[in-house]
Amino acid sequence: MNQLKNKVIEWVISRLSGKARTLVPRYGFYAWACLGLRGIPVMLLRGPTLQSGQMGTLLVAGHDPWVSYLPSRFFFGEPQRELVGNVSLRKLPALLDRLRASADLTIVRADRLSAQKFFGKDYLAVPEWVRMGFAVPSDLDGLVRGKRSIREDMRLARRHKLYPLVTEGDERFDEFYESMYAPFSHVRHGAMAIIRGRQELRRSSRKGGILWIMRDNQSLAGMLFVRNKDILDMQALGIVKEELPLKMRGIMAALYYHSIAHARQLGCAEVNFGAARSSLHDGLLRYKRKWGDALCDNPHSYYDLLIRWNSVNGVVKDFFSHTGLIFRDEEHLSAIYADESQGCQSLWIGGLHRLYLLTESGRQLMHDEKGATNTVNIHQLENEDVFCLNPDTHSTGVV
Repeated sequence: MNQLKNKVIEWVISRLSGKARTLVPRYGFYAWACLGLRGIPVMLLRGPTLQSGQMGTLLVAGHDPWVSYLPSRFFFGEPQRELVGNVSLRKLPALLDRLRASADLTIVRADRLSAQKFFGKDYLAVPEWVRMGFAVPSDLDGLVRGKRSIREDMRLARRHKLYPLVTEGDERFDEFYESMYAPFSHVRHGAMAIIRGRQELRRSSRKGGILWIMRDNQSLAGMLFVRNKDILDMQALGIVKEELPLKMRGIMAALYYHSIAHARQLGCAEVNFGAARSSLHDGLLRYKRKWGDALCDNPHSYYDLLIRWNSVNGVVKDFFSHTGLIFRDEEHLSAIYADESQGCQSLWIGGLHRLYLLTESGRQLMHDEKGATNTVNIHQLENEDVFCLNPDTHSTGVV
């Protein structure tokens, strides 16, 4: 029932437009939380952790499945669960303070205004989603030649004779929605999938169109786009199930390449490829990074994941080693990780303000947007193909 309520809320938000789509949820979620009409579940999760297999404990406050992203990256398998209780937002910080010592990490999912008002600065405020934007290059083929992983992806696209086709407005929209977008979203995101309404997406398509990836006159994938002034906004992705996994046929590379080419043809200066999880190690974020995407704040991400550690022990360092987190740093976005073997160049992405290393003594500044760096260990990951289809590494309802 809770999942259904959340999906209804998300659907209502999707029907808003303009400033209302930002302001109504921003203040509406805050007012709902303050009224305390719905208790926030608090759970203790215990189990073996990823990589090391050491036993770890999380103190988690928030509703499933939305709060489960970081626990899914913390534990190996399904953890044991102990319900602490359901409490109002106003009582939640005090309860978490009392239980702090019982867990390696505390994770809270709260709307952005509540996160600012009720929780202290000892929490990292991690946006649930960050936006990824891409400045259209003057030499697209030069970009492909300059990065081995992109070059190899495009080689697969050429080998399988993939080519683009653009339809304007809502031409062939029903085919895209029924055979690609909705089924693929379910496969990709599982329980966290938010399927945008047919009529909402149809209205969007009328402001742009659909870019198709074809082979032998058959449609394998499609990207629904809208042109907003000089930005080409890619709003929905669909792929026929039989063509998974993506990288075997270079479909994703073909979608990116031809979307950028279409943006250039339209005279757009930027392509908005949607959102990604706020982790330096998220597969989709790193895939977009290698194409040159830069991150920025997402005005339609209404919740933050608040993170706090009791101490920087082995379990905490392991987690931040494979799940470096992007967090709000005053008016900027910064990031923190814990694996010293991963140098700044391998993790840095455009749009970051600062990059920190988590140590037993606290945060150590390693790199900032001015180019200053405190590390000499460079472990290049630039040419690794990190794109995958794990639903937990992808954003919901975006490219």
